[in-house]
Amino acid sequence: MSTNAQTRKGPVAKFSFNLGKNFDEISMRRAKLVGTSFASDRFGNENSSVFLHGHQYSYLNLGNYPALKNKAASISIWISINNEIWAGKGYTVNPVILTKTCDKDDFFEAYAIYYMPEGNNIGAGMAKDSTIQLAIPSAGEFERFKWHHLVMTYNAHGMAFYIDGQKQGEFTNGFEIKFSKTDSVLVGVTGNKKNDRFLNAFVDDIEFYDYVLTDNQVLDLYHAPNPNKNKIILKWALVCVALLLFGSLLYFLIKRRIKQAVEKERQRLELNNKLLETELRVNRASMNPHFLFNSLNALHNFILNKEIENASDYLVKFSRLLRKILDSNMYENISLELEIELLELYLEIENLRFEENIKYTITHDTALSIATTHIPIMMLQPFVENAIWHGLLTKTGEKTINISFSKYEEKYIYCIIEDNGTGRKKTSPDLFERKSMATSFILQRLELLNKIYSIKCSMLIEDKPNNTGTVIKIILPILTN
Repeated sequence: MSTNAQTRKGPVAKFSFNLGKNFDEISMRRAKLVGTSFASDRFGNENSSVFLHGHQYSYLNLGNYPALKNKAASISIWISINNEIWAGKGYTVNPVILTKTCDKDDFFEAYAIYYMPEGNNIGAGMAKDSTIQLAIPSAGEFERFKWHHLVMTYNAHGMAFYIDGQKQGEFTNGFEIKFSKTDSVLVGVTGNKKNDRFLNAFVDDIEFYDYVLTDNQVLDLYHAPNPNKNKIILKWALVCVALLLFGSLLYFLIKRRIKQAVEKERQRLELNNKLLETELRVNRASMNPHFLFNSLNALHNFILNKEIENASDYLVKFSRLLRKILDSNMYENISLELEIELLELYLEIENLRFEENIKYTITHDTALSIATTHIPIMMLQPFVENAIWHGLLTKTGEKTINISFSKYEEKYIYCIIEDNGTGRKKTSPDLFERKSMATSFILQRLELLNKIYSIKCSMLIEDKPNNTGTVIKIILPILTN
């Protein structure tokens, strides 16, 4: 048989059945679907193939017009056979597609494709009359319940048959095919009294070409992609867009929820900070009366002892100190310069009652700008007060207090208060209790400062060997003015 290459043209008739279409998509001629159902095709597209139920009242009549009956042609069909149908009469075959060459009941197939249940194979055939018939069976058994691509080609020189792109055989003949002028092309039924057989199968994409397809063209048909691929891509694109929109909406809602939660937490922290600041003010207010009580008690002792000049000098310095303390209490922090000035005033006042016997020094790093560096107010004076009243009060001999400031890392001030007093072990229970109260106030303030500013302040009290004094080390935050 000649298989000369030809320019590829499209089909002259095409029944794709996509979306339940029952007409030739080339000529728009309507096919007759009898007792059939639409089903999914080999790609899974719904309502895109036709199911034949396997009886005489379930078949397709594609029509009777020239595009279906060419002298040289190729017929392509996709099929998935379900059950073998033994019912009927005549030759035991299940007809796939056929049309007659004459009105007789025997040797009538102008072209035909049959499934033969006895051998479980499928074949194609054509006939001139009872003297010349051609048939090509499949090379092996036919697998049911699976989609297969069948192609039959013919012309005046012969015919060929293909399954899934593979040629099963070919014959050479010397006759030109003839067609009955009154017979239609049928799918799934013979439409013959003597040979009355049926087909139980899915059929799809029936195409007719007015020329003989080459081997490669048949293979191309077999590998043809899903015609709804673009629709599927569009469908998945829409699904992706929908998912993206849903994800965006979900992200927006989550982000909004997180923002609300953060805002709620911020408001809670602000409220806590206000409460902590209030508590800080209360603690600080509790410390100021303690300092005032000690100062007034010292002034009272001068008066009782009739040390009028010392009492006057003490009162002047005390009023200056009190004035500065009252002024500084308007703020949450104090410059290191003013803190040093307050400590010096306080030491001068206390030195009066010790008859100038206390030697003190206050030093700081030269690189430290004490005028612009701010620390929490009233954090150091209680320790200096404790050092004098509870460490140096009962000590004989030289009494010293040394205070130093240095910068620690970038955010902190490191302060050391050292005295040569009697130490904590020799402090009386009453004095120790009062001393512990002041220490407790400072610890509470440090804890509050740590919470408010999210910092790490600390305090350490060490006793010198042999009760020779106490060293207090405090790490304070550098605050903005």
